[in-house]
Amino acid sequence: MKTAESRNTSYAYSVMLSSYLAIITILLLSTFSNPPQNIESTLMFVLTGTGIWLFKILPLMLFIPGLIKRAHKSAAWLSYMSMLYFILAVLLAFTPGASGWGWGLVLASMILFISSMLFTRWKKADENNA
Repeated sequence: MKTAESRNTSYAYSVMLSSYLAIITILLLSTFSNPPQNIESTLMFVLTGTGIWLFKILPLMLFIPGLIKRAHKSAAWLSYMSMLYFILAVLLAFTPGASGWGWGLVLASMILFISSMLFTRWKKADENNA
């Protein structure tokens, strides 16, 4: 049964998706921003960088079906997974040369955590009221 979402729920969902995409983008840009010195082929750089980036975002990719369905359980688990990225972000924030990416990731993972928890709370309230 399809239930109507409140304005708060829709807003939290859009903020959650924005921060989700921001984390993926920050990880992509940070992966390709500092190439190794010994890679001479552009194709090899792109292939290895893409492989590393996919490995970094693999835990986030598990939640795509649930996010498309707007499932509050997926959003709840995504909030817990965002803490993994928060830990990575804090480590990057205090790493020389990567602190800008780290602080961006800290901010995006905090927003993802808060918005996904709010979405979960408001979505469950919407389902109980319907």
